[in-house]
Amino acid sequence: MPTLDRPTVTLNYQEAGSGPPIVFLHGWCDGSASWAATMAAFAAAHHCVAPDMRGHGESGMPRDHCFTSEALSNDVVAICSAAGITSPVLVGHSYGGFIAAEVARRFPGFARAVVVEDQPLNLRPFTAQMRAVEFLIRSPDTHMAFRDQLFEGMVTEAMPEADRAIIAGLKSKTPVDVGQALWSALFEFTEDEIAARSDELLDALGNQPTLVVDSAPSAEYHAEVLRRAPGVKLAVIRSGHWVHLERPAEFRAALQEFIAELP
Repeated sequence: MPTLDRPTVTLNYQEAGSGPPIVFLHGWCDGSASWAATMAAFAAAHHCVAPDMRGHGESGMPRDHCFTSEALSNDVVAICSAAGITSPVLVGHSYGGFIAAEVARRFPGFARAVVVEDQPLNLRPFTAQMRAVEFLIRSPDTHMAFRDQLFEGMVTEAMPEADRAIIAGLKSKTPVDVGQALWSALFEFTEDEIAARSDELLDALGNQPTLVVDSAPSAEYHAEVLRRAPGVKLAVIRSGHWVHLERPAEFRAALQEFIAELP
């Protein structure tokens, strides 16, 4: 597994194949291992890279304990540079979808395209939900129990046991303070700041071709996406949160079709 030394952290990433690049970004308390099967499916025709976010998987803990979205999106750009990647398709699941949109927001034109898997970029409702249980999330005594319950509620019987084991292992391996740090903005930003960032992320989807893949229909949210970024392509693949693991054939077909239509 290649590594990249950043100013305050050493990052690990998986790499396979050659051709037009795809960068797969994992979610909160997850890891690049959850993308292994998807990478294998695309590596015959694409240069595939999947980083472990700082503090996740095999990547190190940042010495300054910085987990801001700016730092995480900078990591993505730096890994692309280290791997010789330009104009990648960024495919982000969950929090990784947020980071993919953050790259689009901060670096317009960097990505050839963006794919956001099961991650609403209107952060207002999610912030309200998490603030209602802030005491569980931010307490070291209850954080892991909350994390376990959350993850169990996001998978269905369609999740293969082998993949469930991978997800469970990554979820348990990610330190408590990393899980807390990634969500700190939900509690520390003002409502106006959350609203502004949400609008900026949605607007950023218009910077490049974008595919939004969700596990359930959401008429109000999808209407908002299309209002702010009219060119976005929407796909609903009914499943649990890990669409690419529970419905791999459908997810890969949607991704392949989207990439095939890119200019």
